[in-house]
Amino acid sequence: MVARLSEAEETLRAIRSGEVDAIVVNGQGGEKVFTLQGADHTYRVFVERMNEGAAVLSSDHTVLHCNGRFARFLGAGLQSVIGSSMLDLVWPSDHPKLDALLRRAAQRNCRGEIRLQSRKGAPLSVHLSLNPLRLENTRAVCLIASDLSEMKRAEKELRASSEQLRNLAGHLLSVREEERARISREVHDELGQSLTAVKMDLAWLAGRLPQRNGQMLKRIRSTGQLADGIIQSIRRISTELRPAVLDVGLAEAVEWQVQEFQARSGIQCTVRLLTREVVASNASTAMFRIFQETLTNVARHAKATRAEVVLQKQRDRLVLLIRDNGRGFDQADPSLSKSLGLLGMRERAAILGGRVNISSAPGKGTTVTAWIPLLSGAAFR
Repeated sequence: MVARLSEAEETLRAIRSGEVDAIVVNGQGGEKVFTLQGADHTYRVFVERMNEGAAVLSSDHTVLHCNGRFARFLGAGLQSVIGSSMLDLVWPSDHPKLDALLRRAAQRNCRGEIRLQSRKGAPLSVHLSLNPLRLENTRAVCLIASDLSEMKRAEKELRASSEQLRNLAGHLLSVREEERARISREVHDELGQSLTAVKMDLAWLAGRLPQRNGQMLKRIRSTGQLADGIIQSIRRISTELRPAVLDVGLAEAVEWQVQEFQARSGIQCTVRLLTREVVASNASTAMFRIFQETLTNVARHAKATRAEVVLQKQRDRLVLLIRDNGRGFDQADPSLSKSLGLLGMRERAAILGGRVNISSAPGKGTTVTAWIPLLSGAAFR
């Protein structure tokens, strides 16, 4: 066994050093001769039929060898590519990136994205995989290039599709808010006024009935109280659909909502309104809805006793921060990705070019920070 192992090692040494150009292998069918020249041919066919481009670069980054695919990436023939400097084959603005990749590739395997300068005109994005290589006594670099044009095209289409969906979502939110505002006005104005008229008629009837009609007067007073209750319900529903104070300003709406929240939940809130920036109706509505959803989550899930609300301007952003001292949660919880409330908050901000960031940990409370850019046209009246 030791002798056979030594023989195998000696054979490998001879092959690597170039001392032999064939080996003989004993198998079930007898002895078979495998020539290294034949293996070289098979290897060349394999490289030529690759879907990726392949090239070998010298230490000064000259193309020593390449396959047809690499030449086709450049829209050129093999003979015109071989002998060229790799820098001449790359889009000029990507030269620094290529330099950095080649320096790393001289020492270790590395990867990166680069744009080739195709003779067809447009740059071709490729993913490069580079490996250090030693040819006799010369250092070289082996390069494999994968065409990213299809992936880039798919990414562009995906971004366009996402943008269309976001625009559609923004339009639907705008339509919904307009419809809520319309229903709020109609409920408040028409139903409210009608019920007020009913109360006035009841009072008129009560004033004209003789005192001896006690049963009738009692029924009129009862109906009047019922009308009062309905009017209060109408005001509440109208306010929930769209608070009238939101038309005054976001800061005023935030202040009003905090008072309502404290009265309903018993959670003490500290409010700091450091800006009264005037923004467009859609922007103030979006921030207010995010604020409402956040307070709802605090009341339902946080088990908090205190909350802090800050509305401020930071450079070119309008920022709303809500922090509670509740039980917090694990942000790695997979169920959070299915939360429609959180998704809705993030989508409202994203439509305006902003973001909603959530920071929390078990036992550490939760901080929600929502911001929108003030320099965008959507954020100004």
